[in-house]
Amino acid sequence: MWARWYGSIVERFREWAESDPDVRAALIVGSQARSDVPADEWSDLDLAIFHSEPARLIGSTDWFQRFGSAVLSMVESTAVGGSRERRVLFSDGKDVDFAIFPASAISSLTRSPEGRSVLGRGFVVLVDKDRGLTQLSSVVAGRTNERRALPPESKFQANVADFLYHVLWDAKKLRRGETWTAKMACDGYLKLLLVRMIEWSSLARESGTLDVWHDGRFLDTWAPADVKVRLAATFARYDPADLARALKETDHLYTDLARQVAGHLGWTYPLETEETVRKLVDRTLSGFGVPA
Repeated sequence: MWARWYGSIVERFREWAESDPDVRAALIVGSQARSDVPADEWSDLDLAIFHSEPARLIGSTDWFQRFGSAVLSMVESTAVGGSRERRVLFSDGKDVDFAIFPASAISSLTRSPEGRSVLGRGFVVLVDKDRGLTQLSSVVAGRTNERRALPPESKFQANVADFLYHVLWDAKKLRRGETWTAKMACDGYLKLLLVRMIEWSSLARESGTLDVWHDGRFLDTWAPADVKVRLAATFARYDPADLARALKETDHLYTDLARQVAGHLGWTYPLETEETVRKLVDRTLSGFGVPA
C-alpha cells in the first residue's frame, strides 16, 4: 500500500535506518499498513522507530531531511506508547509521523491493549536488527479486528458525572457571555464525552461484536443511523442562542444513549441527578429563546 504514495520516502528511510546503529527496529503502522479502511492519496505515513537514544531524534531536525524536502516539523506526544513523535510535512504535501520509542519499548508496546489494537490492524516491518519484532505476527494472528471493550460500570458512572457537571458549567459560561469558552466546551470537551458514549452504546447494542474505532474515527461507518441523524443538531454556530440550542441537543443525545447503555447492561443510572442538572441548565439559559 505504502509503495504507491510513499515508496521513495520509505526506501530512503530504510537505508538510513539500516545504516544508523542506534536504530534497532522500525515498522510502518496505520493506514499504509492495514487492509481494512486502507490508505488513499490523502493518508499520511506512520513510522515507528525504536532507537537507542530517542531524545537525539526528537531534539534534531537534520536526520529526516534526507527523506525529502521538509518544509516544517513539530513534536507531539504519541497516541499510543507514552512517547514522542516528530511530525514532518514535505514540500510535495506528503506528511510523515515518526513515532520514536526507546529500543527497550518493543515488548511493552506489544503487551499494552493500545499497542495491540494498533498493530492488530496491520504493520510492515522495515528493520529488525535484534529480531525483537518476530513476536508481532502472533499479535495479528490472535486478532483480526480491533474490538473495543465496554467499560466497567465505575468508568461509565464517571463519564456520566463528568458530562452532567460540564453541561451546567458550559451553560453558566454561555450565560456570562463567554461565547468562545462555551463554544469550545460544547463542541470540544462535551463532544469527546459524547463520542465515548456513542462507542459504548453501539457496542452495547451489538453485544460487543461491533468493530468500533477509537476517538470517533470512521464514525459514519459504525455508528447507528439514528445517532448520526441527531448529531448534526448538536453542533453550534458561533452565536449564543445557537450555542444554547446545540448544548441542549448534545445533552439530550448523550443522556438518551447513557440510559440505553445502563439499561442494556443492568447498571444504575443517575436519573434524579440528570433531572436536577437539566432544570438548572434550563434556568441558567432562560431568555435565550430555546425551549426546555
